[in-house]
Amino acid sequence: MEPFDAFVPQFRRAKERWPDAPMLARHYAAVVESYDGSGHDIIASIKSFIECVCRTILGEFGKPEPSSNSTTTYLLGEALRTLGLENSRGASKLDDVLTAHNKMADALSFMRNNYDPGAHGKDGFLDTLTTNECRAYLVTADAILALVLAAYEGSEPDLRYTREPYERFARFHDRVDRAVSVDAQVETDDDVETLVVKLRTVTLPEGIEIRLEPSKLLYAVDRTAYVELLASAVAVPQQAVEVQEVLAAAAIEAAPLQAAVPMVTAAEVVPSYDGALSPLKTALQEHLLTLGGLEAAAATSGTTLRDSLLATAERSMGLDWTSRESLQAATKVALRRTLVKFGVEPERAEQTAERLVGWLKATAANLTETPAA
Repeated sequence: MEPFDAFVPQFRRAKERWPDAPMLARHYAAVVESYDGSGHDIIASIKSFIECVCRTILGEFGKPEPSSNSTTTYLLGEALRTLGLENSRGASKLDDVLTAHNKMADALSFMRNNYDPGAHGKDGFLDTLTTNECRAYLVTADAILALVLAAYEGSEPDLRYTREPYERFARFHDRVDRAVSVDAQVETDDDVETLVVKLRTVTLPEGIEIRLEPSKLLYAVDRTAYVELLASAVAVPQQAVEVQEVLAAAAIEAAPLQAAVPMVTAAEVVPSYDGALSPLKTALQEHLLTLGGLEAAAATSGTTLRDSLLATAERSMGLDWTSRESLQAATKVALRRTLVKFGVEPERAEQTAERLVGWLKATAANLTETPAA
């Protein structure tokens, strides 16, 4: 007999359409093995291959998964309907073609139920399929696959669900790359840095925000790099984490390249404070009462916590403080250190420091006019 791929080329064409589909490759191998061998189970193998192709196409368009006992005819009809080849009951000349292919699918099921040695237990004296019958069965299946694949390749799958390779949609990628503007920054939450990417187009000015932790980015894009960094990851001292936090913010802020990177300010613990932020003493005292979790620190230190926070904040602030994320990051780190020195739990100190930075941005914008020390 002729080589399998030369005799019925649509099987290989379907397998290569989705090269990463393991179940499709498995069914293809089973059909080829039956064809090259004794032909045992070839009917069931071919029928399973066609059903697998139909289910794959439905998945490419995000259609609900059919039940496991769906017939070949039903799956073929659903796949063709999804591809825009729905039988309109005689209203279109294409209906004759679709009807013929549905009858082919029915015939495949009939032959499997009546001739396949693995179907429903047979009388031992029934004849097996001849070589010519197997060939007719293969040609029928090949014709069905040709129709399905031609319809699929003339359509566009749903980009939200497709498993097609990235390279197939080069024209879409080019349109996106030319139209989309990208803004990126790094945010820190509980000492974990997150890349925040804002993507905009002219007609979508509000844009779409994507948040990516380092692990998520590496795992999706480069598994080799993920494994390499995982192997090199060790416990980082808290001081190093804080410095990295400030440096990351400084690297992405929209400031002149010659602007100096702010250093992490040391925590200030003072009995009293009489600096540029003194007008905020009463307001800060009231604000601290609303934050919660600071009762013990405030009770043991009197007004020292309030004054120490103001002294620490003043040392961290500088010119354009409200618009420079690096200075705000340095202020947050310094305030967190101060809170920890007053016995506040690290997690609570992190949350409180972040809220204090927001409060200072709203209330202290006009009180600090000189660059940070």
